[in-house]
Amino acid sequence: MTKDLEPHFPVPAGALSPASVPAAEVRDMRFRWPGGRFDLRVDSFKVEAGERVFISGPSGCGKSTFLSLVAGILVPDSGEVLLAGRSLKGLRGSRRDRLRGDLIGFIFQQFNLVPYLGVLENVLLPAKFSPLRNARAAEAYGSPAAAAGELCRRLGLDDGVMGRPVSRLSVGQQQRVAAARALLGRPPLLVADEPTSSLDDDLRLAFLKLLAGECRQAGSALLFVSHDRSLAGEFDREERLDKLNAGRVV
Repeated sequence: MTKDLEPHFPVPAGALSPASVPAAEVRDMRFRWPGGRFDLRVDSFKVEAGERVFISGPSGCGKSTFLSLVAGILVPDSGEVLLAGRSLKGLRGSRRDRLRGDLIGFIFQQFNLVPYLGVLENVLLPAKFSPLRNARAAEAYGSPAAAAGELCRRLGLDDGVMGRPVSRLSVGQQQRVAAARALLGRPPLLVADEPTSSLDDDLRLAFLKLLAGECRQAGSALLFVSHDRSLAGEFDREERLDKLNAGRVV
């Protein structure tokens, strides 16, 4: 690996994370929103490498907040979060941002695509911000663009939509673009926050099966939040945040 493509932290050659290291781990984490909306206290939580975990719980129990803490977007008041064995504790914001870009692919509820960019341009965004994911995207197909194109094809996006601005795509197509973007460069962890809420039942299950298959192919763990517990059977395990949380909802 050349110097300009070195990751932002030491990693074993050829891997973002050894299979024996959890993709994400929480230890004695405490968080309280200013104004006292709720206490979030999680003593222990792990997502093993390649594992698919479904997070459920009633509205307002802190599911999105929990994802933001695991991903280092929010900082806990105490305790520790580790991503692929690397602690976020004490890291400055820019350092957390770089680590997150290298280790996590996101699928947001509203997808957060750049509306004036085309499909491939959106999918390639992680490669622009993470030299490590850029290098890994090129490993199998020769270039990040080739890797992005292959991901799109596997996710059911045909050549006819590739040049369109994503604002002209259907909701289902936008969702697949968001999934391809998250998977580019094979991050150890995919974090998905209610990404199927705008789809009907048949499309929701079909997308979830497709996403799970692509995560297996990439070796990525999946941490998936949804209020729809009918999806939980597609995962290795379900965790209810209202039970996982040792604090209290107020």
